[in-house]
This record gives sequence, structure tokens and C-alpha cells, in this order.
Amino acid sequence: MAENIPFILQRSQSTRAVQVSLAGSWVWEEKTVVQWDTAIIALVAKMEGVQDAEADYLSKRGEAYTAITALHSLAGRCLRMAKNRYRTDPAKLEVIATLHNDEASHLGQLKDALEWESAWEKLDDDWSPLPGVTLATFKPQRLAAGVLLEAVTIKKIAWDTEDEELDAMGRALNADCVAWYEAATTVFHAGTPEGDVIRSEIPTTYTPPSNPPTALNIDQATAQAGGKIALTYVPGGGHDATSRRLEWQVVGVDPGFDHDIALNPAGQTLTGFAPNQTVNLRPRVGNPAGHTEGAVKTVTTV
Repeated sequence: MAENIPFILQRSQSTRAVQVSLAGSWVWEEKTVVQWDTAIIALVAKMEGVQDAEADYLSKRGEAYTAITALHSLAGRCLRMAKNRYRTDPAKLEVIATLHNDEASHLGQLKDALEWESAWEKLDDDWSPLPGVTLATFKPQRLAAGVLLEAVTIKKIAWDTEDEELDAMGRALNADCVAWYEAATTVFHAGTPEGDVIRSEIPTTYTPPSNPPTALNIDQATAQAGGKIALTYVPGGGHDATSRRLEWQVVGVDPGFDHDIALNPAGQTLTGFAPNQTVNLRPRVGNPAGHTEGAVKTVTTV
């Protein structure tokens, strides 16, 4: 029902307004104007809560995936160094012969890193395969990445819970709208001034869009000091969108557009990049009919 929530909000606001206009001739005893206001405010607050929970989840996911990608790359380099170092030592080469460090999923990449760590302990736990890289520095990095991935799961559960609560609130408020409309159109027949206002002012049917939204494109992407990127968007894009995301990829670090946050059409600033990173940015908007990706904009951080 998530895509119906804006419709339910509009319907409840219209119902509340028409109920006020009819107060002199008819009062619905089941829900006062104050109660409508309370329910509408609660629904809006829950909508914002869902957006915040989604943003928290996506932020933590981006942090975790960045850490795991870096860990996976480091484990792969260490493994290649080990296979080279022990190429003439059959006993030690046997320890790492089946290790490949090629898992695609982030959970699998953590598993690859743990397997390399275990093999490293068996080979020579004092050996440093790369400058500054020791078992004592690698293990905490792996553990931290695992903690981050667990946090992603917790954030996802929190987002799902907020979303389920929003759906429940939406269903309850929509049921009240349906009941009010049924009662009001029974009291005021079509053709009467009141009946015509009710039927013309209150939307009763949600019609999902038949086409994906129009593309929303970045107008300007400007690198700012401190690893920030300021973005503005071309006005008028994303028509009929019910979701708006900004995706990005750090070239040479991310295999794809692995990071995203809620897109603010009024403009926004991304933070947390290192200097001299090349970043590809892409808006992605969607509705129940599908998704549309905007043009990729590339910027180098300072």
C-alpha cells in the first residue's frame, strides 16, 4: 500500500475539509474534525519516520558496503602475494590452494576475508604481505566490517517496521474515509448542492500510474572543499514519481552504483568523500509502473 499513502492523505484531507463545510447541516458522529486532524498529523509524521528510517538504512548500507569492498580488495591482494611467496612450498601452498576471493555478495566477501585470515594464521601469523598490513591490523578491519553489515540488517528491520506501521495507519484512515463517504452520500443525494460537493471534491479511487516517471536529471554537480559535492536538479523532472533516489559510484572503488540516498529536488550536498575521487552520480526515480534513470554526471572531489 506504500504507493497509495499519498492518495490516502489527499483523500483524508479532502474528507476533513468537506466535513467542516457540512457542519451546519450534518455532523458525522464517528470522527470529529479534531480527530481527523490528529489522524492526518500522525500519518504525515509516520511518513516522515519511514523516510528517516530508509535514509538511516541506506546510509549504513553505503558505509558497510564501502568497508567490505575495501576489505575484499585487501584480502585479494594479500592472497595473491601469498600464492606468489609460497609457490615453491607445496605444504603451505596447499593451505591456500582452494582460496579464490571471488564471492560477489557482501556476505560472501566477508566469508572470503575470514577464510584468508584463517589461512594467514596457519601460514605465518607474523608475515606482512603488504607494507603496513599485518594480521593484527587485518583482523580488526574484518571484524568492524562484519559489525557494520549486522547494523545494516538492524536498520533494514527498523525501516520495514516503520513501513508496516505506516501501511496499517493508512488502511485505518482509508477505512474511515470510505465509511464517511458512504454515510455522507447516503444523507445527501446526487444533485443536491451538498451531494455534488461531496462527490466532486473527494477522490475515491486510486489509479496507479500507467507509465514510469519522467527522467529527473542533475543540473549542476559542484565539488566543494572537504570532500563535499553540491547538487542541483533540472526543474520539472520526475513527474509521477513516488520514489526519488540519488545513486553514486566512486570510480576505482565501487563496482557499480552501490550507494544511494533520498533525492531532494530542491538540491542537496553529499559529504564524506576523499580528495581526488572521481564520482559518478545518477538520479533514479520510480513508481509502481517502473523506474527511470537520469543522465550520469561525473565530478572529481577536492
